[in-house]
Amino acid sequence: MGLSVGGIGSGLDVEGIVSQLMTFERRPLDNLNSLERSLKGQLSSFGQLKSALSTFQDAMANLSSVSKFQIHSATSSDENTFTATAASDAAPGSYSVQVERLAEAHKLATTGVDYAGQTGTFTVNVGATSFDVTIDATNNTLEGIRDAINVAAGNDVVTATTVNADAGTELILTANGTGADNAITFTAGTLDPSADIGLVSQNGLTTAGDPNSFAAANLNAEVLIDGFSVTSANNTLAGALNGVTLTLVAADVGVAKTLTVAKDNAAVKDSVQSFVDSYNSLRSTIRSLGKEGGELQGDSGLLSIERSLQGVFNISPSGLDYSNLTDVGISTNEDGSLALDSTVLDEKLATNFSGVADLFANDAQGYAFRFDALANGFLQTDGLLDGREESINSRISSVNDRQDSMEYRMGLIEQRLRKKFSALDGLIAQMNSTGNFLSQQLALLPGASRQG
Repeated sequence: MGLSVGGIGSGLDVEGIVSQLMTFERRPLDNLNSLERSLKGQLSSFGQLKSALSTFQDAMANLSSVSKFQIHSATSSDENTFTATAASDAAPGSYSVQVERLAEAHKLATTGVDYAGQTGTFTVNVGATSFDVTIDATNNTLEGIRDAINVAAGNDVVTATTVNADAGTELILTANGTGADNAITFTAGTLDPSADIGLVSQNGLTTAGDPNSFAAANLNAEVLIDGFSVTSANNTLAGALNGVTLTLVAADVGVAKTLTVAKDNAAVKDSVQSFVDSYNSLRSTIRSLGKEGGELQGDSGLLSIERSLQGVFNISPSGLDYSNLTDVGISTNEDGSLALDSTVLDEKLATNFSGVADLFANDAQGYAFRFDALANGFLQTDGLLDGREESINSRISSVNDRQDSMEYRMGLIEQRLRKKFSALDGLIAQMNSTGNFLSQQLALLPGASRQG
């Protein structure tokens, strides 16, 4: 609304009157604003509930299937020589590991040959990849050959560098990959045979000028596992031991180290504790949102989720070694929250690991399996929570439309009231002015002073 000043000359408080009348007129709009705040509060509460359910579902990740439950650790007796990881299909046991050689990237280097004046084309071969390099008067220096190799078409397998050594500048070619399959060979091509480029291997003994005379197999890593030789083109060995990956760090020729693969009970305990903690957090969120005065008090969706979670506890698995969570150390407190007795769980994992796994992860019966399926149903697209949020968003949109319409109507009402009372203000001011004039005129009549 534009700026207006009422009551000048009349004493009528136009602004105050309009403000009070608009307060009364805006009551329906205030109710809509209150409804919008309530709906947005419910929407935020469902967001909290989804977050708590998602966290709870994440806690089921390592417990909801037997394969995920089977967690193993792989321990190296000397991580300066090798490290190891184990997957669920690893076989527990102890193994001798002897790192004889690391995989290397093949290197070729010049041997002080003078390249001035050489021209022609040579070929570099790395495994199954080869590319040609042309030397002419513009690049027949070591630096020029280096650059020509690095930008050659088809070269993504070797990198050329130069070293300014005491004896002069030297050219080095290094394979981008490790192992014998990435060995570098050089073919003179159309270069003058009497001016050989003179590259020799830096990875082993060779005949000067002959890059093919080294033992290419020595570029592969070699490990003795329980006395059996295993070679690899790189320093990560996967598959030598089922489910185990070795990462080689350094060779220690002739010295055996120990690899130990075992069930990782500590990781399982962490997963079980995460299950207990996330369930308690979810339960606390549900109780907080549904309590008296809570945003979702009496909400049917919230009550359905709470009943469904409790229903999982009410149906015990059958035909398994363990039938209740209390069997593995998980008890229910008086307030309904869960508590874990680590000592009991340790004992059960040590004596019947598969029984504990079944209690959580058995298809259709395991507690984690059923909780995971339940949470997934609530969280999935077009699931219960999506439906509730969609309904609330639809109501908010409808309320916003009504607010916009009512705001427009309020503006028209305020304009009308302001116009009406401004006119009344002017009329009263005019009447006051007329009254004052009449009083002055009457005062001038003969005898008016005597009557006064």
